[in-house]
Amino acid sequence: MATSQTSKKVVQSDVAPKETETKWQPSAADRAAANKYRYIAAAFWLVAIAVECVVIFGLLLAKPFTSTPQGGDPVTAYPFFGTTIQQTAYFVWIIALIIVCGVLAIIGSQFWKKANRMDPASEKEKVRFFVQNQLGAIISLIAFIPLVILVLMNKNLKGSQKGVASGIAIVVLLAAVLAGIEYSPVSSESLGSQQALVIAYNQAMGNGDNVDQVFWVKGSKVYHLCDDASALNLTSQDMNIYSGTVSQANGAGLPRLALTTECSFKPDVTTDADGNKTVSSGTVTLADNTTVTITDGSSVTPPTETPTDTPS
Repeated sequence: MATSQTSKKVVQSDVAPKETETKWQPSAADRAAANKYRYIAAAFWLVAIAVECVVIFGLLLAKPFTSTPQGGDPVTAYPFFGTTIQQTAYFVWIIALIIVCGVLAIIGSQFWKKANRMDPASEKEKVRFFVQNQLGAIISLIAFIPLVILVLMNKNLKGSQKGVASGIAIVVLLAAVLAGIEYSPVSSESLGSQQALVIAYNQAMGNGDNVDQVFWVKGSKVYHLCDDASALNLTSQDMNIYSGTVSQANGAGLPRLALTTECSFKPDVTTDADGNKTVSSGTVTLADNTTVTITDGSSVTPPTETPTDTPS
């Protein structure tokens, strides 16, 4: 008996393929360290804002009064936390506290950047990714713009004092904002792909499964898969080679893995019943779907740019 068949048209599916990527999971120790750095950053920023409030409410908005020292001429004085200060001291205090505020904001931003490198946001969450990475610059803008405006509008500063104070306030504002900008933000996706390569290499080397260990020196711009890379054995700042996780390397200010290294691959060698030896190779697929293959005697060379690693 013949079976009837329905003629069907074959069409291309328009369903997007499921994305495959390496999800970044910092270790418990790295996440704890990142949280500690964030708390420290927040503390510095809070103190900076407190100093800003002292400048604004204790000095810039202070109402001057005329004081006549015994046997002297009348002078302008300002109340300042239970005491009185004269014009020169008033000007010096404003300058000094603006600089202190800027230094505190900059230090806070550096701790915040360090935390973000160890425990970064996902670049898929665009708003969070931007705010989390640029929070240092945002805090500096919020803190210093009112300060600059009030200095420019202040009528208590005499002669050239307003110009000097305004100029210093603007310079400190720019310095704090520029120091707070993260120019090369890392994402959980980028760290995940680099960690996958590091783990694959260490597994292929026979160092064990899930070994997340890289090497770097002070003054280096990238980190390496092995400690015998030539760039690591040049003269460096303290002549030490440091090891740690990908997260720790990023926290130390090294944003990525060296794209070329002389690290050798020691493959697993299997021997069959006839005595034939088979040399294995390691392959890892990165988050952007590029594939890196580690073979016997070859360099580990992910595609794209040329590395720049010049220890000082």
